Amino acid sequence: MLTYNSGQTLRRALESVKDFDDIILNDGGSTDDTLAIAAEYGARVITQDSKYLYPDTGRLADGGGARNQMMDAAKHDWYLWLDSDESISAELRDDIARIARASHQEGEPLAYRVPIRIFIDGRLIKYSSNYPGYQFRFFNRKSGGHLTKRAHNRIKFAPGTVIGTLSHPWYVYHSSAQYKAFGAPWKHYRRVEIEMAANRSFWSFVYFILWHVRASASLAVKALYNYLRHGFRDTMPLSAELARILTPLILIVNSVIYRIRKAFG
Repeated sequence: MLTYNSGQTLRRALESVKDFDDIILNDGGSTDDTLAIAAEYGARVITQDSKYLYPDTGRLADGGGARNQMMDAAKHDWYLWLDSDESISAELRDDIARIARASHQEGEPLAYRVPIRIFIDGRLIKYSSNYPGYQFRFFNRKSGGHLTKRAHNRIKFAPGTVIGTLSHPWYVYHSSAQYKAFGAPWKHYRRVEIEMAANRSFWSFVYFILWHVRASASLAVKALYNYLRHGFRDTMPLSAELARILTPLILIVNSVIYRIRKAFG
């Protein structure tokens, strides 16, 4: 887990993985009770390498690099990554234990896609525009898996790596207030995303714009379908879906402005 003053959510995350043999926190200089909570659970704490931080703020500039740093420090070949404000379901924990304890056979997966489920204000969201939201959260070191982007945690595996899919989720926890603030808690990460987008070549930047317009439209269609079919009781709050739909478009605008300012000084 990457941590920075994560005391409010860390205990829940660590509780979900307390049975794991090796728990690693890569800390960015926490001044709250993060490190004390880590000690309670027997977690190993390493310090985020300065090359992955912004010199002006000391905050994380390369999440992928910092996660690779943790992977290099891991004791075992099977590797699960989790954020400090997330947790894993008991069923996913059991799946991971079964796979990690078994003797791996040729032709079996070395990397697994894991679905997401979201809680908002403690309420499980059953239908969302980004479900099932598979990510590569669990993989074996022998897959060659490593993160290749500063944000969004894109993982690259060795050619020919067999991929599996697990059915039980990891959990993300949000509050409705976060969406009313329109993603304010994630403002730091938008800086990374904007810099990555603005530093692309011209045609790559055009592709970036088209891809994000398509992503926004796709989210809007999925959200509308969910509301029409399932109503509003078990679906994402409208404000949350609206934030999700508009975020790619806002990223485009901010990236264009950043690119223009960079070009003209």
